[in-house]
Amino acid sequence: MKLRLTILLSLILACEIESQILTLDSILKAITTSNPELRMYDERIKSAAEYAVGARSLDPPQVGAGFFMTPYNPMMWKADDMTGSQGMGSFMVSAQQMFMNRQKRNANANVMRGMANVDLQMQGAMRNEMYAMAKMSYYMWVTLQKKLFVLDESEKLLEYLVKSAELRYTYGMDKLSAYYKSKAMLSDIKSMRLMTEFEIIQQRISLNTLMNRNKEIVFAIDTTLPIKTFEPAGFDSSYIASQKSQYKLISENANLLRARQNLERSRLKPDFGIKYDHMVGFGRQPQQFSLMGMVTIPIAPWSSKMYKSSVSGLGFEIEALGLQQQALLNNISGALNSYQQQIKTKKLQLDLYTTQIIPSLRKNYEVSLIAFEQNKEELFMTLDAWQNLKLIQLNYLDMLYDLLQLQVNYEKELEIR
Repeated sequence: MKLRLTILLSLILACEIESQILTLDSILKAITTSNPELRMYDERIKSAAEYAVGARSLDPPQVGAGFFMTPYNPMMWKADDMTGSQGMGSFMVSAQQMFMNRQKRNANANVMRGMANVDLQMQGAMRNEMYAMAKMSYYMWVTLQKKLFVLDESEKLLEYLVKSAELRYTYGMDKLSAYYKSKAMLSDIKSMRLMTEFEIIQQRISLNTLMNRNKEIVFAIDTTLPIKTFEPAGFDSSYIASQKSQYKLISENANLLRARQNLERSRLKPDFGIKYDHMVGFGRQPQQFSLMGMVTIPIAPWSSKMYKSSVSGLGFEIEALGLQQQALLNNISGALNSYQQQIKTKKLQLDLYTTQIIPSLRKNYEVSLIAFEQNKEELFMTLDAWQNLKLIQLNYLDMLYDLLQLQVNYEKELEIR
């Protein structure tokens, strides 16, 4: 009984999985939460934040112990009344602490925080790329499903024509060559179906991979296609800058270089230290101590040149990043205008297909089929009319996918989800 229940529950679960329908929005959410490449950046951001906390720490103290100004001859360590010697040498305990300049520590922490901000924008750019990949696979799947519908319709028609051709040939009403042509076309449709189903499996594997799921999980998708209308051309550069992760990434890289520049400037600031030594003299020598303050002199010409050249070199890198941002804005603005014109043209083409071309060819095919059924037209003519309709329908779906690709590229440029 338990075995039967287990099998029944497994079958129910399998049916639920197979009947699961995922929308594009749910797939994008799953990518955001589960994709390991995106989660990797979360961990890197956390690590940089921890590094920033540790960057404010001081250097560890140094302690030491040993003999100080002690003769090699141990006999000389002791006091000697006969010679009047008080003894020589001592045992010393030493402690030293360096205090890094506060500006250096703050600048070092700012560099670590800048690395976290760079990783954050890199994550955004990676997420945008993955969203575009998911949309491409999703829309390809939808168009393939629509192609399957066309192939189903074609297969049913050809099966009917093949049977009709058999009867007509039997009674000498049609040619044998027409029968074999319809059989060949039917086999070609079945071959196209197999290839289309294979491509759907490939898209499902691609989406499961992006969602970091078992690649063999079977699910369906919502076949509703969103044909969107975008705003007219004329993009404000500030809007593009606020939307584009790649632009923000360049800005954060520039901020990171400025933080490194400040770090190099801070190296010209002196560090301070203190050192304390305590000596316990041998023999009758008194206890002694040494207390010293220390300061580094980084402005010395032989050491400051390196820091100054680094500051200057980083300044040129920052200027280069500014020019890179200008080039990026120019390229994105041009791409958006181009996509808008292509989308407009593609919509006009699709409208011609749906309002004129496909209806005309469908009417031609229906008239030819009626004539064939009334023995007024040969099978060859009906097959040609059907083939022209099928090719135009498939071509329409290819153009529809081209339009969806343009939409995805447009949304990718502006990072519209």
